[in-house]
Amino acid sequence: MNKPREPRAGEKLSAQEAKAYVEYLYLTLAKASYEKIHNGSFMTQLRGGTLPLPVIRQFFKNWGHFSMEANGLDAVSYYTHLPFFVRNFDLLGPFCAKVADKLISPKAPGHVLLLLQTAEALGLSRKEMLEDPYLPAARAINDFCHKIFIDGSIAELWGLHVYEESLSRWMGEWYTALTAKYGFTREQAIYFSTREKPEVDSSNLGAVDDKIGGGGFNRTVLERVLQDQVEFRAGYTIEYCALTMIELHAQMQQAAMDNPYP
Repeated sequence: MNKPREPRAGEKLSAQEAKAYVEYLYLTLAKASYEKIHNGSFMTQLRGGTLPLPVIRQFFKNWGHFSMEANGLDAVSYYTHLPFFVRNFDLLGPFCAKVADKLISPKAPGHVLLLLQTAEALGLSRKEMLEDPYLPAARAINDFCHKIFIDGSIAELWGLHVYEESLSRWMGEWYTALTAKYGFTREQAIYFSTREKPEVDSSNLGAVDDKIGGGGFNRTVLERVLQDQVEFRAGYTIEYCALTMIELHAQMQQAAMDNPYP
């Protein structure tokens, strides 16, 4: 599709303009993810069962640290951008479910329990997963998230959240590879088996409009943000925030290939 006009700081888009821009952004990110992540050397080897286990261990060790910290940043964003969700009250319930799921499912403290279950199958301890330092190249994605979550506008943040849609397919590829090529059981690959779906499942949200359940929630929030008022800092356009996440995800994978973990 043709690229819509880039939103300008301080303006409000119409509902039609916001929808067109968000659709463009998601299609652009899907293309970038397919080219840089799906077709990249790391995932190609993983799907084929030829990615060395030490590389897998290094990636998961760093990804686990990032995942834990990113979940915490989601909770911070609840407070930071609460006024927007109060004004858009129909989005508050799904947003709370999105934040809470990561912290209480399957039980408190949440997804970290699934993370550690798969880590154990990889021979990684809790200390290695949650306390040991990142590889410098691998921590860049977390530092970028921290910058956007803490210093960025709500438009920058929900531009960054566009990246989440790429994770459903990616998680599914991990699960299939680990179970079909590396001999993992479903229980051992549980971190990936329970997350190969959109970030928010409408069946868990109660009486919520279908269009804001499931994978549509993040899109709907960004559309509303664009209609509310577009604010972002110089050099941090909405598209930049989305696509940088793909670049830094690919960088984390390359860092693992360059530094296998014994």
